[in-house]
Amino acid sequence: MDSLRHELTRFIQQPTAQQDPPALYRRLLAEAPVLDLGPLYVVSGHQEILTVLMNPGTTVDPTTVGLPRAGNTALLKVVNRMLPMRDGADHTRLKRLATAAFSHRRLEQMRERIETTAARLLAPLVAAGSFELVADLAVPLPVAVSCAVLDVPDAEHDRITGWASLVARSLLDPFGNGPEAAALDAEFAEFRRYVEELCAERTARPGDDLISRLTAARGEGRLDTEELLAFVVMLLANGLETLTSGLAVAAWELIRTPGLAARVRTEPALAAAVFDEAQRLGSPVRASARALTREVVLGDTAVPAGSVAMLLYAAANRDPRRFADPDRFDPDRPERQHLAFGHGPHHCLGAPLSLIAGAAVLRGLAEADAARHVSTTLTEATARHRDQFAFGGIRELPVDCPPRHTLVGAAA
Repeated sequence: MDSLRHELTRFIQQPTAQQDPPALYRRLLAEAPVLDLGPLYVVSGHQEILTVLMNPGTTVDPTTVGLPRAGNTALLKVVNRMLPMRDGADHTRLKRLATAAFSHRRLEQMRERIETTAARLLAPLVAAGSFELVADLAVPLPVAVSCAVLDVPDAEHDRITGWASLVARSLLDPFGNGPEAAALDAEFAEFRRYVEELCAERTARPGDDLISRLTAARGEGRLDTEELLAFVVMLLANGLETLTSGLAVAAWELIRTPGLAARVRTEPALAAAVFDEAQRLGSPVRASARALTREVVLGDTAVPAGSVAMLLYAAANRDPRRFADPDRFDPDRPERQHLAFGHGPHHCLGAPLSLIAGAAVLRGLAEADAARHVSTTLTEATARHRDQFAFGGIRELPVDCPPRHTLVGAAA
C-alpha cells in the first residue's frame, strides 16, 4: 500500500506526472477505492464518491474543519461567495434563482445561438486548412455560451474572455499578499466595474435573461449585492476551464476514432453521446474535495469527522464496477451516469449547455471531414496535458484539414 500512496502523491504533486494514468486508477479502484493519506482521504470509487456527495455531513467549505480558504485577493473573496462554494440553505437559495435560466424552454431558446456561434467560429478555421483547436475554438466558444445565457452582446466577447481567464488563473494558482495579488486585484477591479454597470443597466431596463432575474431578486431581498456580483462573475467565467478541456478531448476522440466522423454525419444525434463519453473518459474536472463534519462510512473505511475527502472523479469514471470495459472510448455504451459534471446538489448547472456546444462542434468537424481530411499529428505519446492537478485535459490540439481533392492530386 505504501507504493500506491507514493505513486498517488507523486501524481498529485508533480505537474510532469499529471497526464491521466489509467494504470494508477486501476490500482486505486482494485486495491483502495478509499485511500488514507493522513488527514486527506482519496476517494476514487464511483459509489464511494456518490456516498460522499450525497452525505449531509460533507461540505465544500474547508473552514468547517479548521482549514483556511486559499488566497485573500479581492477576486478570491468574490469567488468564495459563488454558488459552487456555498452549502446548505445558501446553496439551495442561490441555485433556485438560476434554475429557471436552465429550463428546457430556455435551453431550446439558446440552442440556435450557441450552434450558430459554434459554426461561425469553426468555418474560417476549417477554411484555413489548419488550426489549433484549443486556442482558436475551445477558448472563445465557452465565453460565447456564457454570453448567450446572459444576453451579452457578441462585441463584448474578447474583453470577457480576458476576464474569464483571470478568474481561472486565480482558481488554479491563488496568490498571496505579494505584487501578484495587487496586479490581480487591479485587473479584477475593471471586471467588477463592468459587472456592476451591467447589473445596473438590467435593473433599469430588465429583459428576459438571467441577470435581469438576479437583479430583480436582489431588489426583493433574496440575495445581496456581493452575491449578485459573484453570481454574474461566475456565469461569465463559467466553462473556460471545464468546457475548454471538454471540447478538446471530445474533438480528439472524434478525429482519431476511425469511422466516427462519418457516423456522426449520418447520425447527427450521436454527437451528444460522443461528447458525453469523452467527458467520462477525459474527466476535465479531475478532482474536487469535501470537508467532513461528521464520520462517513465508505465501504470498509470509516472516514472520521474533521478529514478532507479528495474525490478523484477521473478514476471513478473508469470504475469497472460501474462501467464495462471502462478504459475504452465507446459512445454507444448504455452506462451514462458518470461524474464529469459532478452529482447531487452541486451537479453542474451548465452541463446541458456544454452538451449543446460540444455536440455542435463535433457535428461541424464531422461535416468538414466530408470535404476535407480532418486529422491531427497528436498521439498519446505527444499530447501535452495540463500541468496542474484539479483540471485535466489537453493543452493543445493541432488540427489539419486540407481539401480531399488536394490529397488526391498530390497522390497522383
